[in-house]
Amino acid sequence: MAAPGVGMEAAGEAEGLVLGRLEEEALKRRERLKALRQRTLQNKESGEPESKIPREDEEEEPVKHREIKLRNYDPEDEELKKRKLPPAKPASVEDTVKEQLEAAKPEPIIDEVDLANLAPRKPDW
Repeated sequence: MAAPGVGMEAAGEAEGLVLGRLEEEALKRRERLKALRQRTLQNKESGEPESKIPREDEEEEPVKHREIKLRNYDPEDEELKKRKLPPAKPASVEDTVKEQLEAAKPEPIIDEVDLANLAPRKPDW
């Protein structure tokens, strides 16, 4: 039998490992927060808003705005009326159905059937 208290030591070591890992993560988090505070203080001193100053790992990319397409909305503004798209005309379904029906017709595989090949052979051949 194992001595009493041996199982308690193993549980204590496992708990110590978990706490060690949590402490390491807490230190990393503190360093990140400290760097963030320093960056915000530098931004305030320079007078530029934080959103205007690019970070080291980011590259500046121009913001691309998508053109507004007014399909179902009838605007009252004259400038927006110019952007309104004309009403869409539904596509003809009849042509598509005709093409599908023609494609579904089976093509004959054998044109002529030779009756000699289909006739059963005599049992005494």
